Amino acid sequence: MRLPDGDGLDLVQEINDGGVGSPMPTLVLTAYLDPKVAIRAMDAGAQGALSKVVSVPETAGAIIRLIESASSEA
Repeated sequence: MRLPDGDGLDLVQEINDGGVGSPMPTLVLTAYLDPKVAIRAMDAGAQGALSKVVSVPETAGAIIRLIESASSEA
């Protein structure tokens, strides 16, 4: 979640507030996922949060669900 010039959750918030573009489906991927980070991610507008240690199939499944959810809302 740490970036050289800020915090990844700040970026999620900015994306979903329309500061960078229109709101978009967002999935947070972090090395150290804990419940507080997951809650902050969702509060910032992310639709989910994953740990970097999840398997490739789990990550792919989360991305597919995110895309399907966004498509059904459009």
